[in-house]
Amino acid sequence: MKISKEELKAKINEKVQDEDLKIELLEDIEDSMEVEDDKETVSKEEYDKVVAERDEIKEKYKARFLSKEVEEDKKDEEYEEKEEIDIKEI
Repeated sequence: MKISKEELKAKINEKVQDEDLKIELLEDIEDSMEVEDDKETVSKEEYDKVVAERDEIKEKYKARFLSKEVEEDKKDEEYEEKEEIDIKEI
């Protein structure tokens, strides 16, 4: 049986007689359970939006880096002839 944080604190408060131990346990529970309570929940729409954006980015990446057209364009750019004139002053 799973009990809430408040129920657990109440149970410890009534069953534990040693005040130092009681305080230590209650502090541990408070610190430990805060982390779980702070979890952020995301709606289905927000999740679907992020997944769609991720898929779009993957497709763009594949199109850019894994397509043959890009490789051919790069080859053309690498061998492009340029005329340069170097004028030096004497």
